[in-house]
Amino acid sequence: MQSVLEDLFFGEIRSNIYDPNKNPRLKKAGQTLDENEEILSKLLEGKEKKLFLDFLNAQSDISGNSAVEHFTTGFKLGARIIGECFMGTVD
Repeated sequence: MQSVLEDLFFGEIRSNIYDPNKNPRLKKAGQTLDENEEILSKLLEGKEKKLFLDFLNAQSDISGNSAVEHFTTGFKLGARIIGECFMGTVD
């Protein structure tokens, strides 16, 4: 039996993988986003299309960076909780 750290290293534990189909609200929002993106991509041309694509890319960057920040913050909080359980208050 491998340790949790070994499982994490070898990719057996992937906390960033989720199935949007398990959350109906998230699934519906994703479908709406995809449909609207497709419609707008067909309607827009030139500067407006570039502006829209730049907007999508910036929003994607923000979402990705936010996900990393939330993950690391949650992981640190979990580590602090574990530390406090075993050693008392950790500052």
